[in-house]
Amino acid sequence: MTLLIFWSCNNSTPKDTNAKAPKEIQVKKHPIENISNQRITKKEPIKKIDIQSIKDCGKLGITSFNMDSISNPEKYIDNSLIENILGKTSVNEQKDWFLKANEWERFSCYQWEENQDYFLFTLLQSDESCCLSMYLCVTDKAGQLLTIRHLGLSGGDGGWFENDWGEKIEFGKFKLYYDSYYDEDQFKNGEDLGYTREHEYTELQISLEGNTFKIDTLNYTKTDTLIAKK
Repeated sequence: MTLLIFWSCNNSTPKDTNAKAPKEIQVKKHPIENISNQRITKKEPIKKIDIQSIKDCGKLGITSFNMDSISNPEKYIDNSLIENILGKTSVNEQKDWFLKANEWERFSCYQWEENQDYFLFTLLQSDESCCLSMYLCVTDKAGQLLTIRHLGLSGGDGGWFENDWGEKIEFGKFKLYYDSYYDEDQFKNGEDLGYTREHEYTELQISLEGNTFKIDTLNYTKTDTLIAKK
């Protein structure tokens, strides 16, 4: 864009009738200053959970659980809820862990409860290749998602097996037990010696504080045992 600017001086001396006409100066305006040529991107509003739809889908009251005894209720939620809201927040505040829904991994409603400040609900994730997992989602009373916590899973694949359970202490507070095995066959000079079993056991206590969970490790053990072939 080219602008025309007229420049002149005004001083206290008498007017010079022979003075030249005001000088015409051409100034090129930098493109970044031309607002009309700039694309203005509006920030999308933060999407919220429809609390009533979760209540209609799940059962009132989050309880203690044993993953091995839970059956998937198959009240599947729409994948758009995962893609547009839940999948935007990392699980356990880990930067590389996000919920994803596809033809092999589906999510269903399970339980919910609320107090004067928070709305909590659990989801079950059915992974056809391996496991059933449970997640605890926390929103404010307007439905704004605050955090997602993995509570436990049950399943196994390729020598690995895990079953977790949890005890509810009070609203937003649980004691969690993670129990997993990994078996690996052992051979020596072609002879089958049996297998080694790696066993990990963890006890955690999680407590909702503000917009996140406080995590306390109460117990952790790991053992490796050779189980000889009979």
